[in-house]
Amino acid sequence: MIKTCIICKGVLIKFTKSFEYEIFKCVNCGFGVTDKAILQKGSYHRDETYIEEEKLFGNIFQKRVNILNKLVKPGRVLEIGCSTGIFLWQLKRIGWDVKGIEISKASVAAAKDKGINVITVPFEKAKLDEKFDLVILNHTLEHLKDPLQVMKKLSEIIKSGGYLYIDLPNFASLSCKILKGNWSMLLPEEHLWHFTQKSLKVLLNKNGLRMVFVDKASGIWDFADPIGGIFDSFLTLKKRFFTQIVTAIPSYIVWKLGLGSDLMVIAKKL
Repeated sequence: MIKTCIICKGVLIKFTKSFEYEIFKCVNCGFGVTDKAILQKGSYHRDETYIEEEKLFGNIFQKRVNILNKLVKPGRVLEIGCSTGIFLWQLKRIGWDVKGIEISKASVAAAKDKGINVITVPFEKAKLDEKFDLVILNHTLEHLKDPLQVMKKLSEIIKSGGYLYIDLPNFASLSCKILKGNWSMLLPEEHLWHFTQKSLKVLLNKNGLRMVFVDKASGIWDFADPIGGIFDSFLTLKKRFFTQIVTAIPSYIVWKLGLGSDLMVIAKKL
């Protein structure tokens, strides 16, 4: 068991238990650690369900592209764990020179169908001679075995003045605080690490990156599990519609308070 926080060297205390995994939390920066995380392989490959949900993700990524457009002009971009390439495809359409890293064969095939150049080895082993104007990690960092080494390598491949986009579950979200081990985005069998804005900021600053944009999105995933689970007799479509209606207002309030379940950060290389 890791006894001290790998981000700030703070003390780790038990936060909750999910399935057979214990989750520990740093008393200083709020960083979370899945017990025995260091023994797990860690991965960021996507399965075939991502292909089925492309339309939904496409709409989400278009909103992300609109945000990026306000900060950085089209240049060279690398996405680590690019899945089917839908995010990169959105960027390619507006003039970006795109490249992805993905190890799921099904996802690689789908990405290549979109004309995406894909590297099929893990980021840690990938030989990258060029530097990038933008690097993307969309729900990827929490899967990787050594986030410290990953961030160091990221800093090396981002151009001076370039940007890093990171999206991951918000370990300091209201739903995580309330649901703890039942939080749907905890996924201890997949997520080795659990980030807060504070812990991510410390890690970024250590590697010459400064946060320039932060958003903590809230949506149906914040409340759908505890509410929707009560109505198991409903058909899936009806349940989804019901939870969207019931959770709309509380989700908006949670977002305004900065306690949403999704933490999106854009950082600039100094």
